[in-house]
Amino acid sequence: MRHFFPVILLLACGAVVLRAQGNYEVQVYGAEMVPPERTMVELHSNFTFEGSKSAVDGVRADEHALHETIEITQGFTSWFETGFYIFMSYRASEGYQWVGDHIRPRVRIPEAWHWPVNVSLSTEFGYQRRSYSTDTWTWEIRPIIDKQLDRWYLAFNPALERSFHGLEVGKGVTFSPNVKVSYDVTRRVTLGFEYYGAVGTITGFDPLRDQQQAIMPALDLNLGPNWEFNLAAGIGMTGSTDHLLVKMIIGRRLKLGKR
Repeated sequence: MRHFFPVILLLACGAVVLRAQGNYEVQVYGAEMVPPERTMVELHSNFTFEGSKSAVDGVRADEHALHETIEITQGFTSWFETGFYIFMSYRASEGYQWVGDHIRPRVRIPEAWHWPVNVSLSTEFGYQRRSYSTDTWTWEIRPIIDKQLDRWYLAFNPALERSFHGLEVGKGVTFSPNVKVSYDVTRRVTLGFEYYGAVGTITGFDPLRDQQQAIMPALDLNLGPNWEFNLAAGIGMTGSTDHLLVKMIIGRRLKLGKR
């Protein structure tokens, strides 16, 4: 394991990540939900080492920007939860800036149904300031399919996205597939990769050169049932995927209120 972190850093030196992700929420979701009467608090920290140096389509430059997202998810039943996001951006010349908020209700197929795979469905709606995004009001519906096969873990998020106000309104519904494949090296260490794509509208994909696709070697640590830790660096595969980014997610599950 002592050799893994240098490998991540070396990969990061040539890595790029999706502009379409906005560099705020870079995550492949699993079907597991926050249990009833539990609250999951997560911090997403994504640093862009190499990105836009000047405004593009009215969106501020993001080179050397730290994008942080606070995600708070409340479990209500074994099949329903709701998440809330607070997006923040920091650059030395600007200080911390509020970017926007999203809300994400999610349902899942109960385990008692004994489906061969785990399935849940989230829908996310919210606002981002125009100076940080080409589109201010957006909506996403994200099917989530995953499966644990002994030490192997597979997850697929074929997300559909729609803009209601901004430059991308005319595109209609777009397709952004996300995939995760990982392997439990030990009880506490999992290695794998995550794939993020934005390939165009559902009625006709963009030319490959205009699509945004990235693979991110990833490390997950099992620190206990109430913790989450994920670290990854991006490797871009198309000319439109032009950012160098390293991301980290730290999460803690809490029980609030009376015992």
